[in-house]
Amino acid sequence: MRCDAVDLEAGRLAITATRVLTEGGQVVDSRPKTSAGVRPIPLGAHLVGALRAHRRRQLEERLRAGEAYEDSGYVFTDELGAAYYPDTFSERFDRLVANAGLPRIRLHDARHSCASALLAAGEPVKVVQELLGHASPTITLGVYAHVLPGMAEQATERLSAQLFG
Repeated sequence: MRCDAVDLEAGRLAITATRVLTEGGQVVDSRPKTSAGVRPIPLGAHLVGALRAHRRRQLEERLRAGEAYEDSGYVFTDELGAAYYPDTFSERFDRLVANAGLPRIRLHDARHSCASALLAAGEPVKVVQELLGHASPTITLGVYAHVLPGMAEQATERLSAQLFG
């Protein structure tokens, strides 16, 4: 994630690029797979606060490193400002999951967990679709249909409560 993609004042992240490994092992920035993948994501107050604290720590690292600091333009860097290798995040996630004694899931599976939790909480499919960057709600429904059973009953109960008190 590039620094210019994060607007902490507006509380938004602009997904405009992905950092991927090529077949030859090179790290490159590329466009998301579909045009729907290019999207804004609201961050929420807690995440904005965490990113502000991260920026402060990063500025402190920059001052300590002095001339050795490399301004790579990325939000998450090592103490000298170099962008992390993409697999670094997945490896760290794997260690955290293992240390917590949880069943192994991939970092990408956390995306699925988030979508499932949003749908189970009653968030509209269209909202979840846009957050995930799916081209259509049909894709979102196809992947997450298992979350929807019982939601119709919950919706009619809420409607009954509104209509009849």
